[in-house]
Amino acid sequence: MSDAPLFLHIAGSLVFVAAAGRGIGWALDAWVRRAPDGVRPSAPEDPAGTPPQSGARIR
Repeated sequence: MSDAPLFLHIAGSLVFVAAAGRGIGWALDAWVRRAPDGVRPSAPEDPAGTPPQSGARIR
């Protein structure tokens, strides 16, 4: 018995995953390009007026 149908199914699955990955990449790229420059996402303000501390240093 031939394994050709199995290999065709695997190849088709790989093509589908590659196409989906490419589409997701294009969508994310377009989404990032639409974002305005220099705008930080809004975060809830601390009532004391101190910025939240994440441990990361902002330069």
